[in-house]
Amino acid sequence: MKRAKVDQLVWNPKGNRTKHHLLIFAFLLLVTGLACTISFLGWSEDSLRHIRGGPADMNMSSSATFEATAQGQYMGLWIELSGAGVYTPTTMARGVSLSTSQGEIPPFLDELASKGYLAIRVPHAPPTYTASSLVPGIPPWDPNAVLFSYYSPPSTTTLTIVPISVTRRTEYESLVNDRFPITDGQSHWEVWWLPKGEKFPIPNQPFRLDENGWSLALSFRIDFVDSAAFACAGCPIDVLLYNGYIFIGPYETAIRYTNRSAPHEPLLAFGAHCSDDKPSSTLWQYITPTKPFTHVLCLENWDTVTRTFTISATSSQGWEYAYYYRTTTTGAKPIPTSGIPFTVTVGPSSDFWGPGSLWLLAVHTPTIVITDTMRETFHIMATSVTSPNVRANTISFAAAPGYQLDEGRFKIYLPLVVNWYP
Repeated sequence: MKRAKVDQLVWNPKGNRTKHHLLIFAFLLLVTGLACTISFLGWSEDSLRHIRGGPADMNMSSSATFEATAQGQYMGLWIELSGAGVYTPTTMARGVSLSTSQGEIPPFLDELASKGYLAIRVPHAPPTYTASSLVPGIPPWDPNAVLFSYYSPPSTTTLTIVPISVTRRTEYESLVNDRFPITDGQSHWEVWWLPKGEKFPIPNQPFRLDENGWSLALSFRIDFVDSAAFACAGCPIDVLLYNGYIFIGPYETAIRYTNRSAPHEPLLAFGAHCSDDKPSSTLWQYITPTKPFTHVLCLENWDTVTRTFTISATSSQGWEYAYYYRTTTTGAKPIPTSGIPFTVTVGPSSDFWGPGSLWLLAVHTPTIVITDTMRETFHIMATSVTSPNVRANTISFAAAPGYQLDEGRFKIYLPLVVNWYP
C-alpha cells in the first residue's frame, strides 16, 4: 500500500466546504440527527439559555455539535451548524441550482425535498419500555424544530431567520418497517421530513452564510412518557435517510449526557471533545481526483481509567487508507501506523475537562475522475482490548465531484418511467 506523506494530510475539512454546504443542508437537514454515530453531548439545565445565543462549535462541512439535556421525562436535543460562502440561486428544469466561486452545486435540492425523508429509530426507556415519541421544537427557547439563517443580499448585516416546517410522515413508516423490521419492543421507527409539497427555503437572490454564527439550527425532544430521560443514557438510536432513490443507513449512535449528574454511558464514543483549535471531525466532504483527502475522527474515552483500543475500519469503495493518530496536545504531530488493525491508548475522563480524547486520521488519494457520481462510506470502529463490550463506531462520507442522488445506480429512459419508490 502506498502511504501518504505526513505533510499531505488534509487537516482542515473547511478547505472545499463552499461547494457542498447546501448539499449538506439538504442531506443533513435532519440527518444531522444521525451525525453518523457521533454521540449526543449532554449539558446541565443551567447551560440551556446559552446554547442558542452562543456561536456554533462546528462547520457543516465537517460534523455537527449536539447539545442534549434531561428534563424529567424529556431529552432535549439541540443541533447547530455553521456555513460559509456566497451562493447565487438559479432555477433550472430539475430545480434550483446554486453557483459559488468554486463552481455549481447540482440542482437536486428540490428533488430531495419532494422525494426524500428521514427515519429515526426512537428508543424506549427502561424499565417499562413504554413507547416514546419525538416532539419537534423545545419551547420556550426553540418552538421551531428547524431554523435557517442567512444574509441577503450578501453585503447586508441584517440576519434573516426562516423557520422550516417539518412533520411526521407516517405514510412512509410501514415501508421502513418492512425493510428494516424492529422486533425487540424497545424502539420504533418514526419518519420525519418537510410537509408534502414544500421545498427547502432557498432565497431567490444571492445570499451569504457566515461561519461565525449558525446557519442551520435544529431542536427536538424525546418524550419518554413514564421514565426519566436519564434512564435512557446509552440507549441506541438508528437514523436512516431515503434520498429519493436509495436508503443510506441505518446508522447507530447512542444517547450520551455529559453533565455531572448523568450516568456515564456509553464509556466510549466518537464525538467532538478534541481540542477546539484543531480540525473538526469530518462528516461529509467532496473529493478531487488524485488529491489526498482525510477522514478526521475524534475518539473519546469517558471511563475513569486509561484504556487501550483496537481500531479497525472498512471502506464501501474498497479503498486502502494510510492511518495516523494524533494526541490533542497543541503542536503534536500525526503518528503513522502500520495499517489496520492497530491499537491506541486514550487517557481517562475528568469531571472538569471532559473525556480523554485522541484524533484518528485516514488518508487516501482517490483515482476517481471528475464525472464520477460515487459516494464513499468510511466506517471506523474502536473496541477496548480488555473489555470488548466497550466499543464505538462512526462513519464519514466522501463524494465524487459529480455526485448525484441516484449515485449512478439508476438509468431512466422515457417513456418507460416506473415509480419504484415512494
